[in-house]
Amino acid sequence: MWIETDIYILLLVVIETLAIYAKDLDARGGDRTIKIRGKDIKYDKRDSPHGSDPTEVKIGIYINTFYSISEQTMDYSVNIYFRQTWYEPRLAKKDKRKKGESGMIKLADGMWSQLWVPDTTFRNEKKAAFHDVTIPNRLMRLYDDGKIWYAMKLTVTLSCPMNLAKYPMDTQFCPIMIESFGYTKSTLYFNWWDTPVATEDHLEMPQFRLIKSHLIDCSQNYSTGAYPCLQINFELKRDLGYYIIQIYMPSWLIVILSWVGFWINVDAVPARVTIGLLTVLTTTTQSSGARSSLPRVSYIKAIDVWMSVCLIFVFSSLLEYAVVNVMSRKQTQSTSFNMNMRMRRKQLAGMIGSRKADNMGSGDESSGNSTKQMKATMPDWDGKRKARMIDKRSRKIFPCSFLLFNIVYWVVYGAIMKDTPPVMGG
Repeated sequence: MWIETDIYILLLVVIETLAIYAKDLDARGGDRTIKIRGKDIKYDKRDSPHGSDPTEVKIGIYINTFYSISEQTMDYSVNIYFRQTWYEPRLAKKDKRKKGESGMIKLADGMWSQLWVPDTTFRNEKKAAFHDVTIPNRLMRLYDDGKIWYAMKLTVTLSCPMNLAKYPMDTQFCPIMIESFGYTKSTLYFNWWDTPVATEDHLEMPQFRLIKSHLIDCSQNYSTGAYPCLQINFELKRDLGYYIIQIYMPSWLIVILSWVGFWINVDAVPARVTIGLLTVLTTTTQSSGARSSLPRVSYIKAIDVWMSVCLIFVFSSLLEYAVVNVMSRKQTQSTSFNMNMRMRRKQLAGMIGSRKADNMGSGDESSGNSTKQMKATMPDWDGKRKARMIDKRSRKIFPCSFLLFNIVYWVVYGAIMKDTPPVMGG
């Protein structure tokens, strides 16, 4: 009884071991037969198609959509058809094609797991996903000469190192780096299709325009060998229209508003102070909003220069009023003091002088009073005149200075400074 039970358990263990071994052998692509064109072919997917010779894999990309391009996280998402072709001589048709027979067959779904395929990866990938609605979005075709055409639909999020020194007049070069994960150049190498990059006819992005695609060989030597790699740099030019409407035009108007105070009387303290404080606070708020979506980089950006200079202009307008107001008030106080002294002297002279002395001194006093009155009046007139003169000059100096800054700013950032692609290749 016990012997029969032990034998039964032993048989179960042997069967389970054989099943696991068979499953592992199948997963590793061991010697097996696959059915191609209705015939059984002995095939081992662990072997390279050309044996000891490297296999050429041609790569092409069709861009369906560019998704968000984020300055904060420095990445972008793209929806693509990723296409690869190579020759598999073991699957080439041996007999001649019959009349009316197609020179190409579509392999069944899942066949890619039974054949040798390139172990292609995206070196700068952050995350990626296959599309399975409503069926797995993969396609594998086999031609009579052994050529395999393998395409799949992917959505990939890729890192994109950005230089924001010219933001928002910048051009970014966002790469997609296609590399073999495990095969070195002795096993396979990459080449481009005749049309490496194709795009949807009406490809649009919210803030960028795709200008050009630059092809680069990014093959790199690691400690384990030389691995093939191809790189595409998408040249993306930022559209300035949004920033003109949301940033530049409002800041122009705010700076111009700060100059209105130059035409307001220097004695209208509430009006001029209100305009000055309002423009300073508005510019500060706008500056914070314009940079809220940007990463904290250590270099100065074009938008930083613009907002800082605008803040300097509106603050200078407020400071200008403080200067002319203090100047005018100081002279007015001096005038009041002199007038009070003159009146006191006149009263004192009338109380202690005789009629004769008063008559005799009347001409001198009258002359002295006239001189004192002129001295008392001159500072008041001079202070007001200087304040008005500063305001009048500010009406020309501030607009001309801001116009000069605009010319220099747009010429430097729009024409002189150039964007350079990041160095990411091997």
